[in-house]
Amino acid sequence: MKTVLTLVARLGVVLALLGCASVAAPAGFVRADTVPANPVLVIGGFDADRGILEKLRSELSDRGYTAYSMVLPGIPAGSSGSAGIAESATAVAREVAEIRQAAGARRVDLVGHSMGGLAQRHYVKFLGGLNSVGTYVDFGTPNFGQPLGYLCALVFPGCRDIAPGSEFLQQLNAPPALPPGLPAYHLYSEDEGPERDHLPGAVNASVQQFCPGRHVIHRNEPQDGAFQDLIDSALHGGPLVTDCPRQFFLSSERSRPAPVGDQAKRARFSA
Repeated sequence: MKTVLTLVARLGVVLALLGCASVAAPAGFVRADTVPANPVLVIGGFDADRGILEKLRSELSDRGYTAYSMVLPGIPAGSSGSAGIAESATAVAREVAEIRQAAGARRVDLVGHSMGGLAQRHYVKFLGGLNSVGTYVDFGTPNFGQPLGYLCALVFPGCRDIAPGSEFLQQLNAPPALPPGLPAYHLYSEDEGPERDHLPGAVNASVQQFCPGRHVIHRNEPQDGAFQDLIDSALHGGPLVTDCPRQFFLSSERSRPAPVGDQAKRARFSA
């Protein structure tokens, strides 16, 4: 009996320590022990790097998900995401409908990076997506705008829509920001300013809450192992957990912010 009590006490300590490294899901969310039945659609942002986006889709596939990916539409001579975000949301709606038909699924889980998160939120809020979406995850999404959008707002409708104070964002963020009852998560890196704003109605968490000191720039978020862990646990219904896997990619943007002139040259930002 003494041995049993000792083991129980030790188990309690371990569980307490694990609890310090997790963020609980909202009341009513239930974490499953198996991979959810819903297929998953990964959505890229403005000028998305298809190779990096594919690393997230492939990782989710390796973890047992039926995972798909898409990039947002662009206007002629523009990059992905250069079309208006409402138009991008319509493209998300079409993709979800095709996945539901192909997979025979009632709902699809959405994982939108950056501008992809804004497109999927417009879809669930205004285009009837609530009835077709299971879990909503955005990461690296500037839900209240990305100032770099001003640099290309006169050229690309997507830039106009993502600029702070745009008519699109005012409508999107009018309460409620998310349809009530939708399991939703907003994940972000504390290294990137605009995406740090919390999304009302969602579980909000930074990767640095779990991995203090971890450096993740915006474009690398889809291929970062800790982000992938958090997305996986969100798709399971929480709690959010990661063991902070080692980072295998390097970035030349790590050391210091770019001069203002260099920022202006990068009007084709990833958002």
